[in-house]
Amino acid sequence: MRPITGTDVTDFYSSRYDLLVLTAAGEFDHIDYTDVTSSSYDDGRATAYDYVTTEEGEAQVLLERSTIEEGEWFPNALNDNGDLDPAAANDMAAIINNDGILPSLASKAIQAGEDWKKDDKAAQESAVRRAAAVTEIVAFCGGNQSQAGRVLGLDQSTVNKLVTKHRRAAASMPA
Repeated sequence: MRPITGTDVTDFYSSRYDLLVLTAAGEFDHIDYTDVTSSSYDDGRATAYDYVTTEEGEAQVLLERSTIEEGEWFPNALNDNGDLDPAAANDMAAIINNDGILPSLASKAIQAGEDWKKDDKAAQESAVRRAAAVTEIVAFCGGNQSQAGRVLGLDQSTVNKLVTKHRRAAASMPA
């Protein structure tokens, strides 16, 4: 993933496609509205930073061609020949990076962190349940950790660590 540049914006405008998008793979792509299989817009027109779905997957809309042509965003973006002004393209790229791509990437990173915390909590809870279950087997085997290890397919050292973990967890629980 790299920041979008004015050259990318100019190449998109020159391509005559409808939408400049950021794919799930982190690549910039040019697509037509006919390539969109579903979207979050209702009026037949995507706005910046909407998400659309194509046959290749989900993509974030970065720029719509008509935004440049109609001068909604940058009134003087096109020169007399109808070409995109390089300075305007650079300004557009800077805005897209700061207002569209960066917040989108930050949102993904924040969500991944929240998912990790939830997954880590579940893993810790599973580890505590495992330690308790192994401790029950050790008790059933008369305290013989080697025998419990053979039953579980674990070495005695691992069984000992799990029993110790269970004791610590039990000791830290409020009475």
